[in-house]
Parts: sequence; C-alpha cells; structure tokens
Amino acid sequence: MSTGSDPQTDRATDPAVALLDLFDPGFQPDAPAVHAAREARWYARTSQGYAVLRYDEVAALLRDRRLRQGSAAPLAAQGITEGLLADWMRMSLLTQEGEPHARLRRLVSQAFTPRAVDALRPTMRATAHELIDGFAARGACEFMAAFADPYPSRIIAALLGIPPERYPQFHGWATDLGLLFSYAVAEHRPRIEAALLGLAACVDDLLAARRSAPGSDLISALIAAEEAGDQLSDTELRVLVTGLVFAGQDTTRNQLGCALATFLAHPAQWARLADAPALAAQGVEEVMRVRPAVPVISRVATEDFDFNGLRIAAGTLLSLFVASANTDPRVFGPGGFDITQERPAQLTFGGGLHHCLGAPLARAEMAEALPILAARLHDPELAGDVPWRPALGIRGPVALPIRFRAAV
Repeated sequence: MSTGSDPQTDRATDPAVALLDLFDPGFQPDAPAVHAAREARWYARTSQGYAVLRYDEVAALLRDRRLRQGSAAPLAAQGITEGLLADWMRMSLLTQEGEPHARLRRLVSQAFTPRAVDALRPTMRATAHELIDGFAARGACEFMAAFADPYPSRIIAALLGIPPERYPQFHGWATDLGLLFSYAVAEHRPRIEAALLGLAACVDDLLAARRSAPGSDLISALIAAEEAGDQLSDTELRVLVTGLVFAGQDTTRNQLGCALATFLAHPAQWARLADAPALAAQGVEEVMRVRPAVPVISRVATEDFDFNGLRIAAGTLLSLFVASANTDPRVFGPGGFDITQERPAQLTFGGGLHHCLGAPLARAEMAEALPILAARLHDPELAGDVPWRPALGIRGPVALPIRFRAAV
C-alpha cells in the first residue's frame, strides 16, 4: 500500500507510522499511546490493516459506501472462519449487506421508532425504581448484577414478549455472547458457544409459542411478516431474534456500567444530574463520548481507493477508533467530562447504512435510568476492585461494587 503523495513509501510497514497491537491483552483504545498516534497522523498501522483515529476521518468512513461492515473480520483474524460462531456472525443483521440487510432492517425498524420507544418509557422508569428498591436500603450493591444486568433485559423482554421467568437466562447468555466481538474469542469460545446454543434453543421455544398464540410483541410481528410472504426462514428468524436479544441487552448493560464508572470519577457531575434531570439526554451523549462501550467499529474495503493521502486496498480492515475520535481535540477542544456542555455528535452508534438500529431505544433506556439513579443514590463511591471485560469489542465492568447514601 502506498500514499498518492509518496508512492515509494509502504504505509503498511512504515516505521514512522505508529503500530498498534490490537491482540495485546493490555491494549486500551483510549490509552496515551493511541492519543499520541492520533496527534501524529489521522491513522496508525495494525496487524490487520489500519486504525483510524481522528473525528473527521472516522465520521467520513462510517458513511463511505466503499466499505462494508467488518465485525466478522476480527473473528476471522483469530482463525474462526467456520462453525457455530462464524455461521451466526455471517447471518446476523449486523454483517448483512445490500438488499438482505435493508430487508431485515425494514422488518425490525418499526420497533425502534420514536413513538414505539416512547411507549416503553413508563416501563423503563418503573423498572428502574423497582430494581433500586431492591438494594437502596442496604446503602451498597454490586451495580452490574443489581441494576445494569436486569434493567435492559426487562426492557428488551417487554419489546420481544419474553416471559418474566426467562429473564435470568436471557441476560446471562447475552452477556456471554458479547465476548464474540472481542479479540479474546479463543479464550472464551466454550462459554460463547454455550450461550449461543442456549439462547437459540429458548428463541425456538418463543417462536413456537408465538406461532400458536400471536401477541402484540415484535416476535409475533416478525412471524406475521414471514407468513405475509417475506420468506424469513426458521434459521433467519432464529438468528435475527437472538441478535436482537443480545444487542438489546449487552451493549446497554455495559454502557450503563461505563456511565456509572465515569460519574464515580466525577462526583460533581453526578450531583448536577440529580439536581437537573433534564440534562439526562445530554448526559447520555457525554458518557458515550468519553467512555463508549463500543470503542472500535470495524469496516472492510470492498475496492481499492485513495482516502486523504492513503491508498486503501480492497480487503483491508479499517478499525475506526470512535473512542479516540470522540475526544479528538481538533473537534472537542481540551475539555473533559461535562454533561452541561453541548458537543458535536459522538460517533459511538456508528453511521451510514449500518448506523445502530437500536440507538433510539438505548438512548431512552439510559436517559430514563441515569437521573433516577442519581436522585436516589447520593455520593456513590467505589467499594472494591473493578474487573473489566476485554477492552476491544464490547467493554464494560464485569463487576462494579459501590456504596452510597440512599435518598430519604
């Protein structure tokens, strides 16, 4: 590969261009070394292609039609190109392209319209209060297990029509399935495969139940679409619904954990949110800007092309570092975390044809939950160690023990 301005320089091996080792277990996508690379150039090298580090370039490439969605590429780079996990990834809505992708999005987009999401807001508020009621009197909790795990699980279950007795299974499997998007799949492969098999079996039960007794939930609507001639096969339905169950839980779970961890480091901002709940929506954007649960979005070039002085060959993996782009000082200046500031749009939900379909639901879930938490849990602080999931893929605290003063 070479740049248009310097055809003799192979940027894939040029030592003047920073090299980021995405397979290093200690790698962090927002580490000082990444920021230093961002200041030197808009891109860096990786073992798989390039990392894109600056806001303008990430925003442009998220919408570039010469790229396809690339979530399967890191999996393939880990030697997993066949079998259960590769097949599920290949068939998921996330990695579909063209008309198959557009068709599946049309079928499920009705569930994520502003009107549909707003109808769930009372459920979100009631669920948040119910969960907090379960631990507030103790003045302490392990936040992930007590709130971040069950809260989005209840919401996506209401959307899909999952019976309450199935909640614990579904949210546990969704959490394990999220490890499929990391660079540590080999380490966790048995756990991920068990989660996918368990989730698929439960989804099959739900599909059978809705075929015999349709309801007003999304699963019933997908089955009705199939019967109206949209020709969704049993396998397509299974993959689509398992994907919705996973996406509706794991990303929001981890973003809630990232949010609270960020607020714990900025207690004045937590108090500000408690005093001014109208800042909730802006606070959600600020949390996702400074500590996104999805710090890197993958794309793969479908053709050779030149971009901002860099020659990108077909098949090249581009790792779009939204965690770096979201704090690019050229766009956001030197300011830190501040929920009172209006900012340019954060890029964590992606862009273009693959912009996150569930973004309205995730935004609403967090905007409803965070001010309730802030109003009821005063002066929260860490009460123990915080282990984290792998930094690449879907990141968040494995456990987040806190203590607090419960509101009177």
